[in-house]
Amino acid sequence: MIKSQPASKSVAEVVAFDKQWFLIFVLLSAAIIIPRWYYVENFAVALPYWDQWDSEWDGLLHPWIEGKLRFSDFWKPNNEHRILPTRLMTLLSFELTGTWSNLTEARLNIPLGASTPLLLIWLLHRMGELRGTRWIIVPVVVAGAALPFSWENMLIGFQSQFYFLNLFALSAIALAVYRPTSTWAILIVIAFCILSVLTMASGLLTPVALAVVYFLDGYICQKWPIKTLLVIPALLTIAVTGYLTMPYVEAHNVLHAQNITEMYKATIRVMGWPLTARKLYIGLVWLPALIVIPTRLIHKKFGRCDLLMTGCFAWAGIQIVALAYGRGHNMYEVGSRYTEVLHLGLAANAWFILRSTEGLGSSRRTRIGLQIVALTFFLAIFVSYTKRVDPDLREMRENHETRLTQTRNVSLYLKTRDKTALQKTGTQIPYPNPERLQQMLDNPALLRILPPLNK
Repeated sequence: MIKSQPASKSVAEVVAFDKQWFLIFVLLSAAIIIPRWYYVENFAVALPYWDQWDSEWDGLLHPWIEGKLRFSDFWKPNNEHRILPTRLMTLLSFELTGTWSNLTEARLNIPLGASTPLLLIWLLHRMGELRGTRWIIVPVVVAGAALPFSWENMLIGFQSQFYFLNLFALSAIALAVYRPTSTWAILIVIAFCILSVLTMASGLLTPVALAVVYFLDGYICQKWPIKTLLVIPALLTIAVTGYLTMPYVEAHNVLHAQNITEMYKATIRVMGWPLTARKLYIGLVWLPALIVIPTRLIHKKFGRCDLLMTGCFAWAGIQIVALAYGRGHNMYEVGSRYTEVLHLGLAANAWFILRSTEGLGSSRRTRIGLQIVALTFFLAIFVSYTKRVDPDLREMRENHETRLTQTRNVSLYLKTRDKTALQKTGTQIPYPNPERLQQMLDNPALLRILPPLNK
């Protein structure tokens, strides 16, 4: 493995650089957090929505208020998922404010959602990898996090599960890469993997990606310490246990890819995000990384940051396969909420596109060809980002109008107790069953913690 040796610097140079980097990091944080804050303040509403009524009120806050909440309730199933961190976040929001407000939860999600892209940028800087043309990866990451692609997750506090999953995965990958033989790091990695399983159904794939990272670390270093030989089967055991204990929802079978052709097409379409074309060639956006990773491994030109990005690539890749199977029936577009798990994979692809231009091409013609491929990749990404903004903003506005209608109907019922206010079709009320919603709204304990329904 080839490691770059940083030039020695004086204390004054290091301090000056750190101050400069601190300012840059603050600006990057603002570039992600301010747009997310804008979306939440302008498009989110306080009234809880859909799954929140069963999972947050009926399954958590109601028994919590009555002193009947059991420890096991924190990880009981919610569809295919066990959403332990999300439930803890809901409880934190309630204890801080005394109200059950989707708007408060969405506000808490703003820094949580920004944490993963900022952590990735910090890791790249910390290892001295942000230099020269590699800086272009920063706008790829920042724009992906700041633009409204995953607006569903931004506006619904309950969707914090996606943010937790991303953060647990990247944190575990970073520890495995930079502290592969540290006992404490391994224990924390295992904890993050268990938390991933308890965050979302696809969290069981996090320990699989970590097993890949530890295996590649052994291959690169040509060393197989006993800790590595033990942690890999331990991680795979966590994944298998997560799969065997995953709740089964028969009603969701209709959402699954129904055959291998549908699975293949769905996989390619998810791989092609954020490109806006519908043709299956968009999946080629992942091809460079699939070539560069084994090429650099063969040539023994694989650094720590390459391993970090390979971990992100592997994690996102198996998430894509899982998504293509689980939601692949008649999939023509990637749902807003699911774009959240694609950002680490996109960053990894951008990284390896840049790496392909750094020294592996022996001839001038080859280097120029690789540079053209890299330029084409980044142009396609940024142009696609631009094309997606207006449609996503339009969907956010339409969703906001729908949520305001729901708020008005619930407010009207609470004022008049006229059940016809809830006897609505479609998404005019925030819960699919009007009778069940009325029953919950008639509970005095719920009325005491509902927020003012003026937003």
